[in-house]
Amino acid sequence: MRPIPLVPFLIASTVRLAVAHIAPIEPSLCAFEPFDLRVPSTGLVGAAATAGPDDMIRVVYDASASQIQLCPADPGDSSTCGSPVPRPFTLGSTTGTIAFPGLFQGGMLSSGDWTIPDVPLAITVGGSTATVPVTLTTGLVTLVGVLDGNALPPPLTGRSILMTLSCLPQPFPDEDQFASPLEMASIKGTITSKQVQLRATAAITSSSPSPDFVGSPVLVAVDANGATIASAVFSTGLHGRKRLTGTSDDGRGVITVRQSATRVVLTVKLRNVTLPPVASGAPVPVAVTLDAGGLIGRGERPFQTSHNGRRLHPS
Repeated sequence: MRPIPLVPFLIASTVRLAVAHIAPIEPSLCAFEPFDLRVPSTGLVGAAATAGPDDMIRVVYDASASQIQLCPADPGDSSTCGSPVPRPFTLGSTTGTIAFPGLFQGGMLSSGDWTIPDVPLAITVGGSTATVPVTLTTGLVTLVGVLDGNALPPPLTGRSILMTLSCLPQPFPDEDQFASPLEMASIKGTITSKQVQLRATAAITSSSPSPDFVGSPVLVAVDANGATIASAVFSTGLHGRKRLTGTSDDGRGVITVRQSATRVVLTVKLRNVTLPPVASGAPVPVAVTLDAGGLIGRGERPFQTSHNGRRLHPS
């Protein structure tokens, strides 16, 4: 990933940018490994069993439409699709299986981000099975999705689950032929070992549609020097009218959004911070990743380290 412990990539459509030439891209194979589960509201963690030969995923690319198509690869012939195989998982003391469908598809951006909307996962716990749609989003290494707790079978009912899947396609596709992500700009604020407080803006254009913050999960991550230092999951989205707000599932993050037809202004406060050791006065690239309503936004700006190394501020 350009990782987001977040995120699950909710895109309704992707507007294609003009390119001089579209070259064919060979299909890829990858395994969702590791495959982690976490309940953000309680901190409960779990994982799916280690991927085996039956768990490979085949990925086909359509650069002209900025689309991808995925299916379980046939273990005997990886150039074709096979049948879905349920994969065991544990979450705390609960055990069960998760099965992907036989075919699912989504969009891809030039940043390497994937957005795969409404993937119907068959989740079985005990004798109860529920089909739970989840949207998987963000980069080519890690996909993230939020499982709606109200749709899960007991005893998981009512607890939204963050699902994080690492995936490294081989061969790696040419990303440059795909559409561009929403660009987060004018990143300002401060970062300390106790809190991230940032403000960023994004212009809404025909090639970067407006994100949907209401009624869909919102995920935010802040990176410094390429490592995620803070993140938050807002599994029920944001609330309000002109001024949208939300509190993260773990209660440690607050997000505020002001949105117009041409611009989105994002303010984020995150209290769960892991600030890496940085030399006094050293420049540090700080990146913000937003996953909202199926649209992925990214932005980066150089920050400066304070003399005591405990505070980062824009250069």
